[in-house]
Formats: sequence, C-alpha cells, structure tokens
Amino acid sequence: MNKKIVSLTALFTVAFASAVTVKHEMGSVDLKAPAKRVVALEYSFIDTLVALGVKPVGGALGNQGGDRGAPPYLAPRVKDVPATGSRAQPSLEAIAAARPDLILADAFVQKELFPQLGKLAPTAMFQSRRADVDGLNAQTLAIGQLVGREKAARQLLADQLALVGKARAFTKKNAPAFVAAVVTPKTVTVHTSGSFAGSFLEDLGRKNALPVKGDQTQYEVSLESLIAINPQTLVLFTAPDETPITETWKKNPLWQKIPAVVRGRVYQFNRDNWTRGRGPLALKLMVKEAIDSRLLQDAAPAGNFKY
Repeated sequence: MNKKIVSLTALFTVAFASAVTVKHEMGSVDLKAPAKRVVALEYSFIDTLVALGVKPVGGALGNQGGDRGAPPYLAPRVKDVPATGSRAQPSLEAIAAARPDLILADAFVQKELFPQLGKLAPTAMFQSRRADVDGLNAQTLAIGQLVGREKAARQLLADQLALVGKARAFTKKNAPAFVAAVVTPKTVTVHTSGSFAGSFLEDLGRKNALPVKGDQTQYEVSLESLIAINPQTLVLFTAPDETPITETWKKNPLWQKIPAVVRGRVYQFNRDNWTRGRGPLALKLMVKEAIDSRLLQDAAPAGNFKY
C-alpha cells in the first residue's frame, strides 16, 4: 500500500479514536478530541478536574448572588483560575473570554442557560446539586472521559471505594438512623437518602432516617418539623463564618427534648467540605470527619465536632 495512504489512514484512525461522546441531562455532547480548555460552573466539577490533574481555564469562583466563593479546601488549588461569575450568576462574557472547548454546568442551577452556553462551547449538564453519591461518581467518570483522563477517573473511583470500605470498619452495626441537615443563619435544610451527603453517610454504613420527599432530595424544615421527625442522631453541616439558626433553636425547651440532644448525639460538620465540594477531594475530607467525629461509632462527638 502507498505510504502516503497508510499515513493518512493512521491519522484518521487516531482522530476517530480520540473522539468523545458523553450523555448528560440535556442529551449528549460530542467532542472531536478530549477537551483541554474547560470552564466549570459548579464546585464539584472543579474539584473533579483538579483531582484528575486538569486545571480549568475558568470556574464559578465568584461570590455574586449570595455565594460564598470556593470552599476553603479547594481555594488554594484554584487561586489563579479566572472567575467566570458565581454558580448562581455565571458571566457569559467571562466564559467566552476563557475560550473553552468544553463547559460543565449544573442541570439544576443553570438549566435555563443551556442554549446560551451551547453557543459558546460544547456544554455538558449534570445534576450536581441534586445528585446522590452514585450520580456524582458517574460524573467523575464522565468528566474523565471528556478530558481524556478516563483511566485516572477509574483509579479515583477505585481508591474511593477502598477508602469507604476501610471507613465502614468503624461503623457500629444497627446504630440508630440519623438526620442530616445544612444549617444557615436563616434555614435548616434536611438532606435525604437521595442527596450527596445523605447518601454518602449511608455508604459509610449509617442509616438515613429520611427518604426522598416527592422529587426533593433536600428540603427545609422548621423546629417543629424537626421535632416531629424525632431524630435519634443529628448531623448538622454548618459554616465556620456563620451563626446557624440552631443557636436560637437551642434556647427553646423543645430542642432539649429531641432524642439526639438527650442522647448527646448531635454532630457538627463543616459544610464547606460536605455539601459544597461534592467531588473526590472533598470526599476524602468527609471520610476523615466521619471517622474522627465518632459518628460512625455512634459515640459521643469528639472535640471540634460537638454541637
């Protein structure tokens, strides 16, 4: 065969082999080659890219729209990544300026922007805010495929599975079910077994007391609603720079009658690690907190984890 034909055949074979097609919430995204310039509009995507050794060219790192900026554990790793607005308020101009060949967006928060984002670059939309741990793991693999790091993504997931297996050795069998909730200065939002944090604690061997409510994997509750749930164990995700509304609730005599309070099984975790990152890097911190707090053992919370 003519050498020139052989060379061209090899070239087209390589090009075809490097093409990527990945399904997402809005259909599928087709890339002629793995993406090199990625803009990520949710922290879980940024976390995953960093874990895969890929530096985004832009990300939702701003604090517009009430967002608090990147979680502290992630911030040093992306300090020189340009902000493309916040998660709640992405800047189309800043995204365009980053010249991405792939945009990763959240199907819950940014769904309405899909047509506009698609005009800037191929866009993949995943359920990040409203996904459980299995959904986020699937996204790790999908993102790995999109950036040509599938092998690395599979290794991340394998390492994660091994870590979870080791953590489960600490878990007390038949421990009472827990209720987990994000607590802000104004609201308490419980995280069901269909949420990321709620399902991950189940992966670690503890039982979530709350199933998905309709199509809500997380929903707000009042003090009276929380009392009605009658939680035996409470896990509260709070921010170190905020005063949670539960500080006010603690002054109510009804709070003192909650079984978890009576048992001394109220744990305080860092919500920057548990409910904002939702990626492979955050997950390692979550495992450490779950073990160090003694939640898995159903023992009284240790040190910094007491509430």
